[in-house]
Amino acid sequence: MIDTQNDHKDDLLLAIERFELVAKATHDVIWDWDLVKNTIWWNEGMQQIFGHMPADVVEGPDSWYDLIHPEDQDRVLKKIHLVIDQGGSNWSDIYRFRRGDGSYAYVNDRGYTILSEGKPVRMVGSMMDISAQLKAEQARKESEEKINWADQRAAMTIEGSGAGSFLVTVETDEIIYSPTMAKILTGKDDRAITRDIFVQHIHPDDIPIRKEAYANASKTGQLRFEARFVWIDSSIHWVRVIGQYLHDSSGKAISLSGIVMDVTDRVQSEHQIKSNEQHLRTLIEQAPVATSLFVGKDMIIEMPNEAMLKVWGKGDSVIGKPLKDALPELINQPFLSILDRIYETGVPYAEQAARCELVMNGVPEVFYFNFTYKPLRDSSGEIYAILDMAVDVTDQVISRQDLEKSEERYRQLASELERRVQQRTEELHSANQELVNSNNNLQQFAYAASHDMQEPLRKIQAFSSRLQTVYTKELDENGVFMLNRIQDASKRMSMMIDDLLAYSRLTTRETEFKPVALSDIVTNVVADLEIAIQEQNTEISVQPLPVVWGNPLQLTQLMQNLLSNAIKYKHQDKLSKIKISATDADAEVISTLPKLLPDHTYICLEVFDNGIGFDEIYLDRIFQMFQRLHGRGEFSGSGIGLALCKKVVQNHHGYITARSSPGKGSVFIVYLPKPL
Repeated sequence: MIDTQNDHKDDLLLAIERFELVAKATHDVIWDWDLVKNTIWWNEGMQQIFGHMPADVVEGPDSWYDLIHPEDQDRVLKKIHLVIDQGGSNWSDIYRFRRGDGSYAYVNDRGYTILSEGKPVRMVGSMMDISAQLKAEQARKESEEKINWADQRAAMTIEGSGAGSFLVTVETDEIIYSPTMAKILTGKDDRAITRDIFVQHIHPDDIPIRKEAYANASKTGQLRFEARFVWIDSSIHWVRVIGQYLHDSSGKAISLSGIVMDVTDRVQSEHQIKSNEQHLRTLIEQAPVATSLFVGKDMIIEMPNEAMLKVWGKGDSVIGKPLKDALPELINQPFLSILDRIYETGVPYAEQAARCELVMNGVPEVFYFNFTYKPLRDSSGEIYAILDMAVDVTDQVISRQDLEKSEERYRQLASELERRVQQRTEELHSANQELVNSNNNLQQFAYAASHDMQEPLRKIQAFSSRLQTVYTKELDENGVFMLNRIQDASKRMSMMIDDLLAYSRLTTRETEFKPVALSDIVTNVVADLEIAIQEQNTEISVQPLPVVWGNPLQLTQLMQNLLSNAIKYKHQDKLSKIKISATDADAEVISTLPKLLPDHTYICLEVFDNGIGFDEIYLDRIFQMFQRLHGRGEFSGSGIGLALCKKVVQNHHGYITARSSPGKGSVFIVYLPKPL
């Protein structure tokens, strides 16, 4: 009776270990080594992959030993027997295996021991031909990515990449399992597994899932479910259980064999993908621009927001439809070929201000959009959709077109204005040249006239002096008065001619500049005016004066005229006082003055007097030619002195002004450049 039960158990194990679910789901060679009977079973892969006919393959392990390459045989046998003898859980090795045609293939062979009462009774494994992988690893990866998720999991299980196997005897609930299964369900590979312990580790909320799966399995013979398992360390892991019932001849289930896989990473990835999809959907729905997805090469419309539906002039009915069916009006437009090209090349595409004719309320209207098409890729790098974004820029385009028209009109006006400016410039240049010529002629005339007028004037002065000397006694009082008037007039005329000559020289001569000590200039001028200073009883105070950049002769004329005026226009009831001082000019003041030298700093020269002063409303007038604020009977002069001062200052790229009030004196302010 015991022998019969053992034989029956062995037959069950043999049938279960070969479970067809795994054998049919793989393209590898599956082998089953009965360690008790010392027999090996091979699936059809032995013939399909390596070309060994079933009749040529004996049941014993020699059918495997003899096909291992001689150089690898000793190493492989020692390693696998060491695992079996020591009760190891798994074995793997890469070696050369002889094909039916005599050539050798590189194989990745993996085996897992099945324990019974703590002893290995069977080893189940898979042999994979990896020759092509060693030559083209990249091609293998791309091929693996194309198979579906279920096939990938099955392949990973067969390759021993972490799946656990189990066998349950229905009548006794005895479980034969691999250590990997214990690890997947509890977190410990040495954890004993019973039906009760299996159920205890299922998350309480997922126990109904297991019950429903077992109820369906009793009808279909196939057990499949995914549930959360709570490990010993309280961490939660998602596990996929796949099993198949084995029935006896009467149809009674006698065993359940299957595999378990830790699918936590995959489930979390799926949850993340769903979360990302929901996030993407929310972003698209709330996007301020028209947005939609075109999924797959059939361009299935997904997640168009209200703005995009408005652009298309469509409702929700287009969702889930191919683009060509939903929007047939686009078939003859380049839009579809652009999307096809993006799928082929993976290169994003953008188009600015694309012109589109859309029917709005039954009326065709022209709109302009900025389109952006971006390919979206899955985890394997394959393009699965295209993100379409459209920004309505109709107002901007129309505004730009209007602006371009305005700019064109502006360019035409600018061209006409430039032509007129050029014409006017030429006219001004011609007029300016005429003015220069006229001014030169006038200056030459003034210079020549002044020289020519000196001769008759000297004769008038000479003959009037002789007349006064010789015939004074013979003239009556009226005659003497008229003779004196003639002499006074000739003197004024001589003075005016001298001043005109001086002014003319300032205008016509080339000016040579050099560093000039103002203190030397003032000392010489004071010496020249010594008699007038004594006659007017004038006190002159001179502060230390700096060196300036200028012409000594012209600066002498400047100081002589400023001091002469200060002496001449004294207050009759006061002691005449004059003070001359200079400081560095203030930068803010300099920045407001016209026509100064940009590279020079300036000094501020001030000439104070306590004379009769003048009303500042006449400030501009006093620097003009022949302008006088007093009659000749009050003060002598030609009316040219301050005009000459202004000309000297202008020649030095400086500036002259004055401050005064009647009866309170004056101060003349002169800005002159300093040497570099």
